[in-house]
Amino acid sequence: MLCEKFISALEKCDKCSNYTTLCRVFDTEVSLEFNHLLKSPLLCPVRDDVIPDMCSPQVAEMREVLSDPNSEFVASDDVWFFLFRSAASIIDCKLRKRRRLSMSESVNETKDCYDKSLTDIIVNTFVFFCNRGLPDLQHMTLRWTFLKKEKQQFEVGDTYLNANASERRKFLMNSVLSIFSERAHKHFFSAIWMRCIEYADETSLHIHLLHRLAPVILPSLNNPLILADYLSSCFSSGGLISVMALQGLFVLMLDHGLEYPQFYEQLYSLITSDAFASRHRYQMFQLLYLSMTSVRVPSYIAASFIKKILRISLVAPAPVLSFVLPFTRKVLQIHPNCLALIHRTSKEAVLPEEGNELSKDVLKGQSGQLVSPTSTKCLGESEDNHKVSTALSSKQDALRQTALLFEGKDPFDLEAPLPSSNALNSTLWELTALERHYLPVVPLMISAFGSSAEDQTPLRYEKTYARLFTAEVTRPFSKDHLPTVAYHEPQMNPLGDLITL
Repeated sequence: MLCEKFISALEKCDKCSNYTTLCRVFDTEVSLEFNHLLKSPLLCPVRDDVIPDMCSPQVAEMREVLSDPNSEFVASDDVWFFLFRSAASIIDCKLRKRRRLSMSESVNETKDCYDKSLTDIIVNTFVFFCNRGLPDLQHMTLRWTFLKKEKQQFEVGDTYLNANASERRKFLMNSVLSIFSERAHKHFFSAIWMRCIEYADETSLHIHLLHRLAPVILPSLNNPLILADYLSSCFSSGGLISVMALQGLFVLMLDHGLEYPQFYEQLYSLITSDAFASRHRYQMFQLLYLSMTSVRVPSYIAASFIKKILRISLVAPAPVLSFVLPFTRKVLQIHPNCLALIHRTSKEAVLPEEGNELSKDVLKGQSGQLVSPTSTKCLGESEDNHKVSTALSSKQDALRQTALLFEGKDPFDLEAPLPSSNALNSTLWELTALERHYLPVVPLMISAFGSSAEDQTPLRYEKTYARLFTAEVTRPFSKDHLPTVAYHEPQMNPLGDLITL
């Protein structure tokens, strides 16, 4: 019923012949029905595990009717522009009433009623516009074609030609030019989504907003950096919200120059067994790949990520290995300094010469007799000698830790923060453990680490147990290598078996 009224109101706008009349009719007819739609009560509260469409099916149905290109009522770009403008006006009007109410001494029941009404409007607005971005202004679709002709006439008129720069900017927001102006589209788009983000706590929309933030919302905002604080707080909160905020924060860093010094430390802390088992793990995998495949990433960071990911993959779901192993190989090829993690096969490889002075110092260090860096003062009091001795001691300590690895003591600390994980002094013994995995494809992927050829195969992010099972049962068998099955039909006497039991 509401859908029919909405379409009927749009048809009344078809009788208009200029922009001013169209705005007046749209505000009195369409905006009235749109206001009823956005204020419709939710069937159930929004939760992280509940799709907002289920909370407001009426709004979702209207969205599909206006968005479906095969629908006879599909809305063109100019209709969507007016809907964005109308929604922004409805939300602002509701917020003004709420502020006035909060300043008054009214009863709490009235305030609670307004809060619930505002929550309904915010959630319904999210449901209605969740998949809608900005149109291509060069190829806009128009329901009211007279707008294009009126725009051309306005641009050659005296009012526009004699206007200064400030007045022309105003025309881009409140005249027929606004429908074709990127500035106006971004203004109303930003107004709606900033309100949704502002009241994300009250409406429980955090997860659903973060899911659409990078692909839909960020590219169309007036100033995407305004969300830096919001994404930073989400990223630092931990848990699933941190994983969801990762993509938006990465877009701000990559495309808008946001400086986030603790990005890799925070990303490293998100790599947990729970994250590898979550339904949003593939988004984290994609961003891990984008973050680690830069040649500017220091080797100790790359080694720490590789080591921690492989360690957790030992207890992670099997489909995760379809990403982890090719990802590890690609990162090792991009960061050659990390190749030592797979080439340390014996203690002799770490300490090749027993007569080497450094080897002797390392062996002394293993027995607790390593000379402390302060004892090098006997060689001289100069600052240069102190720096050399400190560097030598650090090298001795690293070799000592690596040598102890072959005595069953892995220097890598899974619980330590990123700078002190000691991953570069370790080795990827997890690959050897995974060679005995029950999936036949896992040992094959590990055998590729022995090849120096560059890995060009794309990463598979969305492997599931269902896909693994389908791949196994549909795998063709050669007639010359059919599996041999030995069995015999059981010989049982049902009555005798029952008596025996």
